[in-house]
Amino acid sequence: MSGPGNKVIDVAFKASKNIDWEGMAKLLVSDEARKEFATLRRTFDEVNSTLQTKFSQEPEPIDWEYYRKGIGSHLVD
Repeated sequence: MSGPGNKVIDVAFKASKNIDWEGMAKLLVSDEARKEFATLRRTFDEVNSTLQTKFSQEPEPIDWEYYRKGIGSHLVD
């Protein structure tokens, strides 16, 4: 697959590699901040995983015959 989907995957992958989660976690002083930070990291990982799953799949082929019958071949072709 190529195009915008690959760009999204690349950006998400690079972002996950460039984030120093452990370094940031060391800067947190309160338990509440640690909880919020854990939630942020978990959410980031879930979104990153969803993006990689969604954009790594090939799109379904377009059924051109369906559109030719519905709106006419002069608009489809």
